Amino acid sequence: MNTSYLRKLLLGTLLGGLSVLPAYAAEPVRLGLIEPFSGPIASIGLETLDNFNFAVEAVNKRGGVLGGRMIEMVPLDNAMNAEKSTQQVKKAIDMGIRVVVQGVGSSNAINIIEYVNKHNKRNPDQTVLYLNHAAVTTEFTNELCSFWHFRFDANVDMKVAALATQMGRDPKVKNVYLINQNYAFGKSTQEASNKYLAERAKHIKIVGDDLIVPFGKVQDFTPYVAKIKGANADTVLTGNWGPDIIRLVKAVASAGLNVQFYTLYGGLPTTVNAVGTEDGMAVHMKQVTEQLVEDDDRKDLQPYFESYLDKFKRTWYSDRIRFTVEMFAKAIDKAGKEDPEAIARALEGMTFPGPHGQTMVMRPDDHQIQLPMVISEMSRDVPKRFIYEGKDLGIGWKTMNWVSREDLTLPTTCKMERP
Repeated sequence: MNTSYLRKLLLGTLLGGLSVLPAYAAEPVRLGLIEPFSGPIASIGLETLDNFNFAVEAVNKRGGVLGGRMIEMVPLDNAMNAEKSTQQVKKAIDMGIRVVVQGVGSSNAINIIEYVNKHNKRNPDQTVLYLNHAAVTTEFTNELCSFWHFRFDANVDMKVAALATQMGRDPKVKNVYLINQNYAFGKSTQEASNKYLAERAKHIKIVGDDLIVPFGKVQDFTPYVAKIKGANADTVLTGNWGPDIIRLVKAVASAGLNVQFYTLYGGLPTTVNAVGTEDGMAVHMKQVTEQLVEDDDRKDLQPYFESYLDKFKRTWYSDRIRFTVEMFAKAIDKAGKEDPEAIARALEGMTFPGPHGQTMVMRPDDHQIQLPMVISEMSRDVPKRFIYEGKDLGIGWKTMNWVSREDLTLPTTCKMERP
């Protein structure tokens, strides 16, 4: 992406957010959004920024928080680099920002968790809170849990347990090939896949298990296609995202392998667009998510989803971003002040309306959201088709099954240290 264009876009986001405030308005509550706004993953980061701005706008239109203060997203580019993520946390603190938000990449998340913990111990009068909307390595709410970290997305174990539950119901799944990225998230997915397939789909055999160099380094997936074929796999289970799933799917489809894909992130809008309808259908793409806009499960949210589609010309995907913002707004109002510790205590145990008639809970033991998940498959037979950048892709996501919150409430090893 052109650097000058990116700078203009980010500046426009800041100025646009400020322009809705009257001259006499109270100082906004600023959230530092630390994501990749440059580099090969920039499209995901920029869509994340759009989604947060949209969710924040909904809160601000209702009057904001703390009796009239607006929420403002401040974009901070980490270029998908763990060390730069730490630098951007420091920058946010220097700017007076007390809450940072991040989700794209567990390698970035772990640096943020560690830095925030150290900073808060050394600076008890200048604490910072970290809201995690998508970095799902399970350890972050187990042995690495922190009072200053809250996760608003299901963790790897929960997502894989949901997929394994559905795979156990699918008679076509017999021989499964695992392929994941060789970093914290991918290894967590690998471990969870072995565990939950054994527990929830005992008839299934794992016939292959690979870790690849992550983040687009693998250009040619032909050798992996050969291994999948040689193992006589009928299903691929993968946590790959970004170019690592796009290239894998296209290579498998091009080879004409008759396998189906169960994925954690095959439904990301950038992925669906890049994979394309024909290749996505060829591998019978399936995904696990917290909400499905094609499903009228939450009729009260349909105007929200439609408004997003009208504005950005693409289908809403990450509903966790909406409830991250909404739960933060509820917590800061309950706290009555912009204080990270008070906001954290307000978030602990918070309930919030969830999908499929269930209530979501922010578990106080480990700060891991508890919620149901839906498994869906790419299909042409859907009431609402998937739109991306104004283009009707001719497919959508069709609900296969829901897995209840109770079935996804898993034990935690967290031993929370509290201030």
